[in-house]
Amino acid sequence: MNTALSIIVINYNTFELTSKCIQSIYNNVKDIPYEIILVDNASSEKDAESFKNIFPDIKLIKSQVNSGFAKGNNIGIQQAKGKYILLLNSDCELLNNAPLISLRHMESYPDCGISTVRLQYPNGKIQFNCRKFRTISWELLEVFPLYILLPKNKREELMLHHYFSHDKQIDCDWVWGTYMFIRAETIKRLPEQKLAEDFFMYCEDVLWCWQIKQLGLKITFLPEGRVMHVHKGSSTGNSKKINKVILKNHTMFMKRIYPDWRWYIFKLIYLAKQKIIALLSK
Repeated sequence: MNTALSIIVINYNTFELTSKCIQSIYNNVKDIPYEIILVDNASSEKDAESFKNIFPDIKLIKSQVNSGFAKGNNIGIQQAKGKYILLLNSDCELLNNAPLISLRHMESYPDCGISTVRLQYPNGKIQFNCRKFRTISWELLEVFPLYILLPKNKREELMLHHYFSHDKQIDCDWVWGTYMFIRAETIKRLPEQKLAEDFFMYCEDVLWCWQIKQLGLKITFLPEGRVMHVHKGSSTGNSKKINKVILKNHTMFMKRIYPDWRWYIFKLIYLAKQKIIALLSK
């Protein structure tokens, strides 16, 4: 039977979380011929072969170095046999057959480049993974919130993020790399015929979505699919350090799409907004 779906999971010192992630795939994914490709990014926590003892059917790839999230996924994609690729964070657990929901949508809508589903914290609270690109105008709207004068549906459509209730299907600019469902043939249409490796971690998902939208394809959020996401369960480092990396990478992204002076204005507005948030939270 041909493989319809390749599910790629990156492990870096998260043996317990990754094991729960893989088990949730076995528990929930039905009616799709699939393979699980686990890329271990040179973990020191536990011998990667331990996964094979529990899940003998997975395809295990052991990287000799921690190559990061983007490159790790590309390593898995190189070995994938599926028509579709699902990039799934190791700190996730499927709560229903979300991959089948994604597959059926993309089979029905060939102009959909990436689909994602509803993410939630372990306590059930929604994660706001459906986003607009962080443009200068978006940042200014947050600083000077005139959007509150708009009707709720218009405000949600304009801003997305936490302004959007995540309870209906919608096309957006970008979604988290936590759960990304994409055609293998679409990846072959990207500039380097693989996912961009410009960023080791954080903001790579923004760049991927931007590149895919340049192909004229849509990024679609499907609320019926449900995934529990620990969120940053696979990340290391303190929150301040992580936020600095995120700012640096978003600035790199802005430089790419706005190579003139506009990227610098974006950074100034973003920093000012963060200071205002910090002052208000005291």
